Amino acid sequence: MRKIAAVLALLAIAGTTTARADGFKSYRICGGTGAFTMCAAVDITVSGSNVTMRVWNLDQNLGATFGQAAGTFGGGVIDGIGFYNLPAGIQVNTGSLSVNGPVRAGDNLASAQNGWNLRNFGSVAFAVDFRATSPTHNGGISSGCATAGQLPGTPPNLFESPCTGINSSGWVTFNFTTNGTVWDPSTSAISIRSHNLTTNPIETNECWTATSPNGLPSTCTTITPEPVSMTLLATGLAGMGGAGFFRRRKNKNQVS
Repeated sequence: MRKIAAVLALLAIAGTTTARADGFKSYRICGGTGAFTMCAAVDITVSGSNVTMRVWNLDQNLGATFGQAAGTFGGGVIDGIGFYNLPAGIQVNTGSLSVNGPVRAGDNLASAQNGWNLRNFGSVAFAVDFRATSPTHNGGISSGCATAGQLPGTPPNLFESPCTGINSSGWVTFNFTTNGTVWDPSTSAISIRSHNLTTNPIETNECWTATSPNGLPSTCTTITPEPVSMTLLATGLAGMGGAGFFRRRKNKNQVS
């Protein structure tokens, strides 16, 4: 009985700790307010004061099942993720950021990593942001689905999400710390900023997952997988006297 009581006590402590400070939130979203639509996958894990955020640029990425339709603009470069609807007083430790992930062919990993920083704000509590260098941007995540001419040459040095299904190795991963204020990412919201770096002036698109701090409605739409098709026409099935075809479609809502 004593052993059972001890185990229950430990579980109660662990459960309290998790509810107090830890959490996870996953986004699969498209939308924005700009001249082009952007799509992204973002996963956020919080453990105490440690935050891990993974980002995948899904522009025109049908292989990931959450991407845009073929023929849409694939050259949006994600270069800012802001966090809001957070507890009062929360801030990030601006020198704590580390970034890693796949880079665009020919680009430099160290330069791509150096293109990001952390910033504390007001209504948007903090952001993982590109590090601006006049007159051009540096820092960002492009989509491997971009066609020729949709992305600028170097600089900037860019991370690049593969034009494939989402897997464990293709994410751009950001690690940083906060001041320890209790925070569960499932109860907060994010904004994602994307730029078309080939236009002058540069086109900007922002996607908000909830009502913005200044009261504007959300501009992000949660997206569902692309249509799945499977044809069962194997020789073995034909030999059994039948062939099956199953097709299922789900419409994907986008905000243009």
